[in-house]
Amino acid sequence: MNKNDTIDFEYKQLKQSDTIGKYYRKLNSPNYILYLNDITNKKLSPSQFIIEVGSKGKIIKSERYVNGFYLCCWNNKFDGFGKINDYFYIKSCGTGSAFCSTQLYFFKEVTPQENLNPIIKSVFNGMCETNGKKWLACTLESTFKTTENSIIFNYEYKSGISKNRKKYKKIEKFDVVYHLKNNVWVASDTTRISQIQY
Repeated sequence: MNKNDTIDFEYKQLKQSDTIGKYYRKLNSPNYILYLNDITNKKLSPSQFIIEVGSKGKIIKSERYVNGFYLCCWNNKFDGFGKINDYFYIKSCGTGSAFCSTQLYFFKEVTPQENLNPIIKSVFNGMCETNGKKWLACTLESTFKTTENSIIFNYEYKSGISKNRKKYKKIEKFDVVYHLKNNVWVASDTTRISQIQY
């Protein structure tokens, strides 16, 4: 990188030692799936690049993924991209006033974001209920595991949360199984998950 480069950021902000991505090797393949932060447009909403790279460093395919206004659902710059078994995933954050949600895009091959449908992982809604005097919060949290053609989410929904987050009016647990049909993740039963505001 030098001062004549035309990309839209101050090149002096980067150091040779800066980490800007991470990668995983594809299952049964010499290729790698690489994740890179978009460091060229810090003034815009965060976005990321997912790139398949061959064993000799040649780019095979790349896609840009966009996010919410800020990465409220990422703990750091790299925890939003991961791998479980032979699935890769990237987090997308929904943002708003007293609101943050996490949706996961699962894929085995680098795919345009608009061709994937996300699965809701978590929600914090600070104004989902009122007791007549003040707003109460609700959270949806989950863990998940994969099988060859399905992803099983174990959800826990807490509603009517007090300000210190130690008291809840209601805690509900339920599971949703998502099956891959025609490259789209379809929930086996959407009854409960569709009632949660996200």
